[in-house]
Amino acid sequence: MKRPPRVVIVGAAGRLGQALESRFSRENTVTGLARPLIDLSCAQSIRDALEPLDFDHLILPAAMTAVDLCETHEDQAYAINAYAPRLIAEICGSKKAHMTHVSTDFVFDGKKAGFYTEADKPRPVSVYGASKLEGEEHVLATSPHNLVVRISWLYGPGKPAFPEWITGQACAEAELWLPADKTGSPTCSVDTAELLEPLIFGSEGAPAGGLFHLCNSGSCTWQEWGQACIDLAREAGAPIRAGRIAANALADIAAMTAKRPPNSAMSNAKYVSYTGITPRSWEEALAAHFATSGFLGKSLIAA
Repeated sequence: MKRPPRVVIVGAAGRLGQALESRFSRENTVTGLARPLIDLSCAQSIRDALEPLDFDHLILPAAMTAVDLCETHEDQAYAINAYAPRLIAEICGSKKAHMTHVSTDFVFDGKKAGFYTEADKPRPVSVYGASKLEGEEHVLATSPHNLVVRISWLYGPGKPAFPEWITGQACAEAELWLPADKTGSPTCSVDTAELLEPLIFGSEGAPAGGLFHLCNSGSCTWQEWGQACIDLAREAGAPIRAGRIAANALADIAAMTAKRPPNSAMSNAKYVSYTGITPRSWEEALAAHFATSGFLGKSLIAA
């Protein structure tokens, strides 16, 4: 009988890592690694964790994603987001294993009017975006057969994210503001894991290589995303105090020290062409999250 593929997930305790482990454990032998078993800021820790393992595929969703913290801790950001992926790619190469590196929409400057494609030139405006872009380049330079997937505005079960935060705010406050000048593609971690599977385990046998955008279809502003969240929460019976979320601008949020791309909506056209699968809309995925994740019954709302 054929041995099931052996998959290592680096960052298995994170939001996407949990979704990947849940999805990929169904038909594969999965090893999940997270801190303290692996420290991406330490090269020796990476070697100690990965070199003893035998695996066919490695997925790296782990990163330093706190955008403002990256701005003030640049060395740490590059160590985790750029140099760690390079070393991991080299280790994968030595084992003849395929690597999938998860990157971000923040590699773009946000000046494009429409959806970004894989052919658009990245121009990051923050340390976070620049460090993630360098990580992409290292992984693909190590082997063109490696895979880089860019995701955006990630949320999902397992760890609170924007939907949980804005719902909590709307239960506590009668007036809320969110930027109407920032656009992107909200993406559910459950969908990301499901959509990634045919890229790694396609019908042709060989995993995909190169660069793909991987997000729920469509786009919205932060204001529209927040409004959709509290509308769904209200329909589910949450004690929402806020009515309509008012519009403000990114520049109005003083706590944001790093620049953000005003538009980072990404096109899935390449993915659809390659797999024949069209990701569901961000609205449909968000509604499913509210219906199935169970967070509305937790202390976040009860408080």
